[in-house]
Amino acid sequence: MIGPHTALENYIFKAFNISGRATRAEYWWVALIMFVFMAIAAVLDIYTITTAHVTNYNPLAYLTPVLLLLTFIPNTTILIRRLHDAGRSGMWYFVNSIPIVGPIWLLVLLILPSEPEENQWGQPPHNPTPTRRTGFDAIKEPAAGPTTAREARPHDARQSYATLLKLNREPSPEEVAAQREQISDYYQTHVLGRASA
Repeated sequence: MIGPHTALENYIFKAFNISGRATRAEYWWVALIMFVFMAIAAVLDIYTITTAHVTNYNPLAYLTPVLLLLTFIPNTTILIRRLHDAGRSGMWYFVNSIPIVGPIWLLVLLILPSEPEENQWGQPPHNPTPTRRTGFDAIKEPAAGPTTAREARPHDARQSYATLLKLNREPSPEEVAAQREQISDYYQTHVLGRASA
């Protein structure tokens, strides 16, 4: 499940992207964050209006209209991506223009669960692997196990630190000989195509 940090990151970096999908969690985390920001902006604007000696009629002097202008496009694109995730076209956004019933209908569409499989707008965001294989991928069978020794053993981060500690040290003659042997074996098998003896 997507968290608030990732949801806000997607909201910012996909602000002009109407293709693709946005999960329920992604949409509603952003909606909650934007609601909090709008509430803070409204409270600050009310405080500014009530404490001002002269009323300022410039709408850009207040935070709420500025925040509405800045978030209009990202709010619209994430809403369209959320509709795509529920299996609906982005044109369903305009159901909101129907009085009284429209906003309720749109809210129901936004609450619908994600389609678990790939739809015409792409893979589900939480499942990037394809659900069906096509072409030669459908013929090939997956390998039974790891193909190399490196894939067979789990990575240990301490090995990397041990390598870094050895960087400034002169290698011993035995280590130099072992490295030369590894290079020679690699050259024989991979470059010349000979089997190692």
